[in-house]
Amino acid sequence: MKRREFIKNAGLIGTAAIVAPYILPSGRLFAASGTRIANHVVFVLFAGGLRNQETVDKLYVSAQTGFSSNGNIMPNMLSGATPLNQLVHTPWNPILTTPLQQRGTLFKEVRYAQGPTGHYNGHTVAITGKYTETGLNLNLNPDFPTIFEYYRKHNSPGESALNAWWLSEGLGPYPSLNYSSHPAYGPTFGANYMRPASVLELGLTAFNQAVNYQPDDVARINKIRNFLNNNFDKTVADLPGIYNTDGDRELIRQFILDMVQSASNGTIPLPTPGNNPSMLTGDLINIAAAWQVMDRFKPELMVINTFNSDICHQNYSSHLGLLHAADYGVGWLWDKIQSDPILANDTIMICMPEHGRNLEPNNIVDGNGLRAIDHTSDGNSRRIFSLIVGPSGKVVQNQVIGSQASPVGEAIDVVPTIAHILGFLPDIPSGMLNGNALTQAFV
Repeated sequence: MKRREFIKNAGLIGTAAIVAPYILPSGRLFAASGTRIANHVVFVLFAGGLRNQETVDKLYVSAQTGFSSNGNIMPNMLSGATPLNQLVHTPWNPILTTPLQQRGTLFKEVRYAQGPTGHYNGHTVAITGKYTETGLNLNLNPDFPTIFEYYRKHNSPGESALNAWWLSEGLGPYPSLNYSSHPAYGPTFGANYMRPASVLELGLTAFNQAVNYQPDDVARINKIRNFLNNNFDKTVADLPGIYNTDGDRELIRQFILDMVQSASNGTIPLPTPGNNPSMLTGDLINIAAAWQVMDRFKPELMVINTFNSDICHQNYSSHLGLLHAADYGVGWLWDKIQSDPILANDTIMICMPEHGRNLEPNNIVDGNGLRAIDHTSDGNSRRIFSLIVGPSGKVVQNQVIGSQASPVGEAIDVVPTIAHILGFLPDIPSGMLNGNALTQAFV
């Protein structure tokens, strides 16, 4: 048996099971009673904490004492001129001719109103629509249902879990956010989870280190497998939630194989200028894989995050550069969506930071003399924004709502907004959500 045939039949199947274990049951319970605005939603959660000063306020380095260069470092998402003095980064030319702000509604001042402004808290709030005081716990799913569970339980029958995906840049506690411990929801209604960097790293290692197995070797491997199957009475399919139909499992297996193969031979599209792999960040790898999922499965609900900008704790200049790269990735993903005949006029994208960052910097100074910034739940770390973009017949175009003095919306509003877009908000039981759909964004 040739090495690549063996990998396809054995090695990478195991890799997929280890890296992306949350492949869940298909089917929904009943038809949603609301009217859909669109059939596809992409939620980009900017993790790591972003300040409004550097993003929607476009203050660039003048947000720090002693520096005077203003400008927009997110030209694919936001309107406004780039900084004249490129002090801390070499800008990438925007991939979009029209910034996303002009293709939708910018809620310029949104509040993260309660609870610690930590990463696990911020993710949990954004994905469940409930504020939480719970600290970091790597072993627990959230108490309240996630947007994936609401979506999969309160929709029309016949759609599989291939329609709901959660892709994170890092591991840690984030795989646990694809379903909750709530007794009325739980793993049966969770999403497919994947950390693309792990999938690609392990997959490429398998390709590079594989050996040529002879028929006798394969026979011995099959003998060991049969022994294990016959002597242990539990399989992956017996574990709660970790199950899918044979057809869906095969589709996902082939998808992972194809994505790793494309990465191996250099044909996978990359969200960098000139498709240059040397310019990739972890965030951009996540975005590249998100497009692979969307291109293959056309999911109705896709949630992805970026995380590299969390370096702001130690290096403010790198934070700005990585934020600039993430902005390019978001523009690239939107451009890809517009090239797809199924997704182009039927997709709404929502972008929001998990939380903000402190008003005052810490004492760590980078090579440009700029001070790093933490997020310790001060008032400034509760300032965020939300950008909702989509087709002109569905989303109000080039609209800006809210100010620092008069914020509009909260971090908990994204879950009901997604439910509103996909038509199942009326079916979520009363009292489950405290936020409101941001209906001002829709025609």
